Amino acid sequence: MRLPDFQYVEPKSIGEACLFLKEHGQESKIMGGGTDLLPSMKQRIFRPKYIVHLGAIPNSDRIEFDEPSGLRIGAFVKLRSLEKDPVVLAKYPMIAQAASEVGSVQLRQMGTIGGNLSLDTRCYYYNQSKFWRSCRPTCIKMGGETCNAVGGGKKCFAIFSGDLAPALMALGAKIKLLSTAGERTILLNDLYTGDGASPLAIKPDEILIGVEVPMVPKEAFTNYFKYRIRKSIDFPLASVATMLSLDRKEKVCHSAKVVIGAVGSKPEALNGIEELLKGKKLKGSLIEEASELAFKAARPIANAGSTPSYRKRIIKIFVEKALRQAGGVSV
Repeated sequence: MRLPDFQYVEPKSIGEACLFLKEHGQESKIMGGGTDLLPSMKQRIFRPKYIVHLGAIPNSDRIEFDEPSGLRIGAFVKLRSLEKDPVVLAKYPMIAQAASEVGSVQLRQMGTIGGNLSLDTRCYYYNQSKFWRSCRPTCIKMGGETCNAVGGGKKCFAIFSGDLAPALMALGAKIKLLSTAGERTILLNDLYTGDGASPLAIKPDEILIGVEVPMVPKEAFTNYFKYRIRKSIDFPLASVATMLSLDRKEKVCHSAKVVIGAVGSKPEALNGIEELLKGKKLKGSLIEEASELAFKAARPIANAGSTPSYRKRIIKIFVEKALRQAGGVSV
């Protein structure tokens, strides 16, 4: 499939990019590595008049760390750089782990952290060719009035399938957004609306310019698990990111955050998980209770390449596996 016609724009500064988007934001798409945008354009999901590539902007691909501020990642940092960076590997291994799970090495050499965090939601009935989609009623995400995935539903259930968002949310990350109106910093969690048709709370003239991750406690345990059919290329069909702060000797949990991904229109932190685990020793019965909480929270539907019941079960298994590893509890 060929790309539709578009005009390529490469601003030399972030200010120049903001000015262009102020005038043409509704007609534009920002491109990092293009690994998701360009295939979608070939499918005629997107037909922007302008592609705004940010690769020429100085210092947009830096990784910086200091104590006590933490980690700062430029939005144009390539995923391959993120997974190999020595500071990230030493201080934030879950970020490197999640980055390494994205696609293939070739895709990670092109894809950026900003692009991965800003992915459009996906659906079996949406991410198809124009001809394939024309054989069904126009779905909500394409401007119609019905969700084909649930047989006439009035809400879009497309899935957010990024790998880095759950891991960064578990670590309490924030993002920086810039426009001609100024800069704002928000929790990464607040970037995602939960609306499959309009998944990102970002204005047409705003640019995601960086990610800020606070210091991770020395006693923290982190892990990221991803379920996919193939070992490379595939988006997650279910994922779990975990951060626990616990006494290494007694295995008593001081704080906990578990984020589940790829089973809904946004990554979701499990409500009640910290209240359940805090101040308690990780043991079999408690871990089973926590994993059951995750099982109930996950509500996938049949719009991805696996059955909803299996993906729901996988979430439970991943949470149980993460907690058992953290607590040194055998099956």
